[in-house]
Amino acid sequence: MKKLRRYIFYFLLTLALLLGGAVAGVWLGQDHIIALFVQEANRYLRTPVQVGKMEVSLLDQFPRVSITLHEVRVSGSLTQDTVPLARAQRLYCAFDAWDLWRGHYRIRAVTLTDGRVYVGHDAQGRPNYDVIRYDTTAAPSDKPLAFGLENVHLERIHTTYDDQLRQQRYTVRVENMQAELDVNDMLVDVTAQGDTHVEALQLGSDAYFRDKALRVTTRLRVDRAARLVTIQPSELKIGRAAYGVAGRVSYQQATDLDVQLDGRNTDVQSVLALLPPRIANRLSAYRSRGDVYFGGTVRGTLAGKDNPRLDFRFGCRDASFYHPEYKQAVEHVFLTGTFSNGMSRSARTSELDLRGVRGTLQGRPFNGSLRYSDFQDPRVVLDLSADLDVARVLQFYPVAAVRSGSGTAQLKVSFAGSMREFKANPATAAVQSAGELTLRGVQLRLRDFTQPFTGLSGVFLLRRNDVAINSFTGRVGASDFQMSGVFKNGLGWLLLPRQRLLVEADLKSKQLNFDQLLSLRSSAGKAAAAASAKNGYGFRFPANLALDVNMYAQRTRFRRFRGQDLQGAIRLQNQVLSAPSLSVAAAGGRASFRGTLDARNPDLLRLSSSTSCQQLPLDSLFYVFEDFGQQFITARHLRGTLTASAESDMYFSSNLDPLTDKLQAEVKVTVRNGELNNFMPLQKLSMIAGRERLRHLRFAQLTTPVYIQSRTVYLPEMEIRSNVKAASLVRVTGTHTFDQQMDYHLSIPILPGLLSKVVPNGSTAGPSLLLAIQGDENNFRVTYDRARAQAGRTPASSPAAARKPGLLDGLLKPTATKPAATAAPAPPTEPRKPFELKKPEKKKPAQPQTGEYFEF
Repeated sequence: MKKLRRYIFYFLLTLALLLGGAVAGVWLGQDHIIALFVQEANRYLRTPVQVGKMEVSLLDQFPRVSITLHEVRVSGSLTQDTVPLARAQRLYCAFDAWDLWRGHYRIRAVTLTDGRVYVGHDAQGRPNYDVIRYDTTAAPSDKPLAFGLENVHLERIHTTYDDQLRQQRYTVRVENMQAELDVNDMLVDVTAQGDTHVEALQLGSDAYFRDKALRVTTRLRVDRAARLVTIQPSELKIGRAAYGVAGRVSYQQATDLDVQLDGRNTDVQSVLALLPPRIANRLSAYRSRGDVYFGGTVRGTLAGKDNPRLDFRFGCRDASFYHPEYKQAVEHVFLTGTFSNGMSRSARTSELDLRGVRGTLQGRPFNGSLRYSDFQDPRVVLDLSADLDVARVLQFYPVAAVRSGSGTAQLKVSFAGSMREFKANPATAAVQSAGELTLRGVQLRLRDFTQPFTGLSGVFLLRRNDVAINSFTGRVGASDFQMSGVFKNGLGWLLLPRQRLLVEADLKSKQLNFDQLLSLRSSAGKAAAAASAKNGYGFRFPANLALDVNMYAQRTRFRRFRGQDLQGAIRLQNQVLSAPSLSVAAAGGRASFRGTLDARNPDLLRLSSSTSCQQLPLDSLFYVFEDFGQQFITARHLRGTLTASAESDMYFSSNLDPLTDKLQAEVKVTVRNGELNNFMPLQKLSMIAGRERLRHLRFAQLTTPVYIQSRTVYLPEMEIRSNVKAASLVRVTGTHTFDQQMDYHLSIPILPGLLSKVVPNGSTAGPSLLLAIQGDENNFRVTYDRARAQAGRTPASSPAAARKPGLLDGLLKPTATKPAATAAPAPPTEPRKPFELKKPEKKKPAQPQTGEYFEF
């Protein structure tokens, strides 16, 4: 036991002496070691290296002694470079502790941590990494300090390769990579293993391998004399898939490649990892089962604008593809695909070929093929045939614009031609396209439409660029349709952005519900939804849509309106909708319409129209149009038939709210067999006729123009011949604003049967009762029209002027009035008939005020 203790004591003492000697040697020889290192490093470096601090440490790379460099910055070989070739927080160059006693130092290991490396070529193809010079004049054993690397360790190194000439950029982050080197004269064998993260491999505008974790296991032999790298069978692992890599890379002058790739345990995810995001992102959530394979070769020169030859093969055998969230699978899929960049090794000779594509979706088969050649001026040859269940298709591959769907569809389509010519002008492109789409009982609920599309059935035939429609039927909400015609430029509109679609068709319907059709608004924008929240309506024409439609609808409805036999033509061009001739039967009569709706400014819709109607019942008309927004004269007050014509300019907001301050209209009105029933202002004329007669005022015919401008209805003077003997003739003129402010003036001849004479124009003249109806519809008054009476007086006296003051005023309005001044009667120059009165001056029709005008 004592011997064991003695041995342990001697061992610890020896170890302490050795450590002490090593520490002393390092401390005493640190400056000498650093000087030797700097001298040797300068023999190999062509460019400046900046170091923040340099020291020799026993602990950093224990059990080896390390020369530790802090804040290292290595400049590139291009003079115009502003980005350093390499930067690192720490660089450890380690040698064995025994070298301290021998005085000959051999750098066995290099560790680089927390750094960035930027390698590349400028626009002229010159590299920035030509920073090493090789010295073969002295053997390593002859130098006090030399590099004899056996291990290289990289931790957290961000590496970028940027080739400006070839427009390629590779970005990789090395998490932890360990390499062992076996140097035998000019041959170096490298065995490396570690984890990296590929941020992107950018080729032109496409990025491949984006954000992929990659595990590398490789064996390389570098022949420095022959400048040749031999890649012995190595493996790149992405998830559970692995790609075998083997071949040779020569770098004598230009880089010459001969590399083989072979995928093992691959699936759809590992194949999609090789594709650019614009293609892969749409399919990134899908998974696969079954045999999916991939392989290929890269052969040729990579220098300047020269590219190697790429030949890849891929496919699947009895595989299935599914979306884990939607639980729908495409099964029994077979596919054979190839890709090659061709003899010229360029985009112009590149070709992607998919053959023997077939499979099933919920038991419904599909098959097809695709050849995509000349990536600069693409030419496409496509054949596709499929029997589809719409609901299953949308579950397997959701479409953002479609919320849900059902029904069946059969598709068969072929296309062959130049995509460049097709994009330039689909109508004249030299392409061959044909196909047929048959819908049976399809139902769709679209994201931007409030009403569902149901019962869609019909046949669509593709002929070159046009689509013929054969008996396309269906429903949009409560509205149904049956359409036949052609979609001009239908294929171009479907496949290309901003293409014009012309619909030439005949449209028939049993019922059109405009309450729903005008509510098919897009709900994508909050502002649009808020703007249409008042009445739910919206109106917007796509700029690339044109219509030439002949239509007939048995029944139409909009709010209270109910129409029958709506027929005519509709044209749409450049967001201007025109109707050369539309007619509809409604409210017991018939109306016709022609006009244009300019929707080029969606916030200011302009409707210019000419409208006429025949024999429309007045009460029905007022009911249908909700008494035109006023309560003074309503449907319950009126009877009779209306024949009218109107010219108007109307303006609406995007949600079809009328902008009444911009409205202008001229209406010519004829009412026959009219009745004015239970009209409150007439009840206040009971001094001239009984209330019962005034309750049912009838007239044979009324004809007058009406003007609308500046939110005011102007009524020129018109005559109403009624069934009330005491008021058989009533003259009316005045204005009625959209704010329900009324200013009507009535002239009622007194005792027209006894005190009248006929004048050449057929009207009667005599003493008249002048009345004014003023106020709003809920608070109006009927008064003696003093202003008109005063304006109509003449200096000559008359019995009317000499009447007892305030007589009629007292009957119509109980307030007292001052007696009117009377003039002395003048002696008559000739005998006159009793009560013969001078004809009053005829009043002018109502006219717009100063600054207002009519444009008709």
